Amino acid sequence: MRHNPNGSTPQKDRRQAYRMPYDTDLTYRSGVTAGMGRVVNISSEGMYFETSQPPIPGERLCIDFRFRNSQSAMQICGEIARTTRIGAGVRFTW
Repeated sequence: MRHNPNGSTPQKDRRQAYRMPYDTDLTYRSGVTAGMGRVVNISSEGMYFETSQPPIPGERLCIDFRFRNSQSAMQICGEIARTTRIGAGVRFTW
């Protein structure tokens, strides 16, 4: 079970991969949206990030961020799987 950031009752977690807590800045862009945010957690299948204006569910976007101790930015693309009022869950599209 996991806590729902929207304040409702806990939900059963449907993820297949374990998400690790993470804390780093990111930028994102798609055909209609661009913005900045902060990674909250990440796995091999996706990530959740906080942002002031979450993208729309289903939107495809590319995200740039740095892993700790890395000198260069990493870019990964995905699709918005869900949004909350403070962030978005991304499913990576490998």
